[in-house]
Amino acid sequence: MYLKALVTITFAVLFSGTVIADDHKTSDIREAKSSNPLIALHPAANQAATEAYYNAVEQNVFNGVVPLKYAQLAALAASVASKCVYCIPAHTAMAKAAGATDEEIKTAVAIAADVALNSSMLYGNQFDMDAFLKMFPQ
Repeated sequence: MYLKALVTITFAVLFSGTVIADDHKTSDIREAKSSNPLIALHPAANQAATEAYYNAVEQNVFNGVVPLKYAQLAALAASVASKCVYCIPAHTAMAKAAGATDEEIKTAVAIAADVALNSSMLYGNQFDMDAFLKMFPQ
């Protein structure tokens, strides 16, 4: 639920005031990801399925309905939220290659920090979940 909220907020803020960069260098990103070292970290019996999974994510998620720059900014925010020391520099570089500015990167990081702050305040104070959900009817 935390990640869903983070991604939702990230997209809302990023899409609300930013123009999509058409001159992003998707070829640079694809070249950087062409040999995925993560596949070798999986058991040999799973490597073909793992490669197929990563290829599907690349094709359908990072090159899907959400423009690449915004997908990378969302991935950066999720990386910050999960404190992944590997993912943060990777998604920062890929976001920049997709046309993200330093200010957009700072904003994605700030969104992740804000979500973490609010999550800590709600959880730490044991805010009533039913009352919270009533604040956001769907």
